[in-house]
Amino acid sequence: MNTKFGKIISSTLAITALTASFSFAGCGKEADLRVYNCEEYIDETLIEKFEQEYGVTVEYSCFDTPEDCYNSLKIDGDAYDLICPSDYMIEKMAREGMLEEIELAADGAYKQNVSPFIENTFNSISFGEGKTLANYAAGYMWGTLGLVYNPKAVDVADMNSWMNLWNDDYRGRFSIKDSVRDTYFIGLANYYQDELLECAADYAAGGSKDAYQSALRAAFNDTTENTVSAVKNALTDLKERSYGMEVDSGKDYIITGDIDIYFAWSGDAVYAMDEAEAVEVEDEDQRKILYYSIPDEGSNVWFDGWCVPKDAKNKDLALKFIDFLSEPENVIANMEFIGYVSCVAGSEVFDWVVDSYGAADGEYSVDLSYFFGEGDYTVVYDTKGRQFTASYPSEEVLDRCVVMNYFPDEANERINQMWSEVKVH
Repeated sequence: MNTKFGKIISSTLAITALTASFSFAGCGKEADLRVYNCEEYIDETLIEKFEQEYGVTVEYSCFDTPEDCYNSLKIDGDAYDLICPSDYMIEKMAREGMLEEIELAADGAYKQNVSPFIENTFNSISFGEGKTLANYAAGYMWGTLGLVYNPKAVDVADMNSWMNLWNDDYRGRFSIKDSVRDTYFIGLANYYQDELLECAADYAAGGSKDAYQSALRAAFNDTTENTVSAVKNALTDLKERSYGMEVDSGKDYIITGDIDIYFAWSGDAVYAMDEAEAVEVEDEDQRKILYYSIPDEGSNVWFDGWCVPKDAKNKDLALKFIDFLSEPENVIANMEFIGYVSCVAGSEVFDWVVDSYGAADGEYSVDLSYFFGEGDYTVVYDTKGRQFTASYPSEEVLDRCVVMNYFPDEANERINQMWSEVKVH
């Protein structure tokens, strides 16, 4: 239920769209709204609620990966009114003319409540000719990539660097993602470690944030031949050192103790922490309390967004559905079901965050105004590195996180070939 769908891919070479499709109002006629998303990536009772409030029928279909979504639209462009791919796939589809520009009502729930951090990030991803990601997508969920670890089994300081996955002390004690984009990311962290840490030190000493972010984007989106070759060598070594490659079972491995370090998306990290802590034990000293770290070299911040396909039949109703999901009570219900963090903010969502994670007598505090907007959005909490900071990292942590761009066909082919060779080695 906490699977980050856009990140669960065994290969970006997927060519078959496996879907599950059903209508919440029965069969017999074409649905008013056709939504294409991933399994378990929405609280399905909200679809029923939308049908009742608007007097419409919704056909909800599921895809396994963003690549499946892309291929389905290539085959049948008018099959859906609303889709929810990941950031890089939104960029690919927009550049290929597969998406409608969207304009949500200024007084609607999305525009009223979307996080300024999300809005600014979407506006910063330019497609040329004055167009940005914000012209083609409304943010849905977002998160980071990091390491979940058992502090009783590792040196906690080691979890501040991706490089310690190559440390002999942890051989066979961690898993890696069977996902080319995500694992390529940590291969780049390995290749550029010295430069990344130098840039981080310059920024900490008062350097420009824009310059630091620019350096991170350049490093983590490098697809040149020499870099891909070096990353291949690093990842081949990493694979040999790992417990194994996985797409969704890592969280179970760390809960059961098969591994001590879990390379994870933030929502899966929260799930693993919750489940590990809930395991019944005879002695409280045996209870497993897991933590989450975003390494110092930098990491990935990702987004999934709602888009309207170019040949959609009911764009207006699709936009109404986005606004419906952006109403605070629906945002909260969705987050509680999915386990990830919504791109929608607002005071009611903040109150839910405080109720869920706050501790009046806590030792730490964090200013989340970067996400919630102007005002006092400080949360007092009691433990760093646990569910709260995994879900809502500080602005300082996000300064070392960047979006991984869509790779052009030539670069994508080069990386896919590299990945195939890593997997069979």
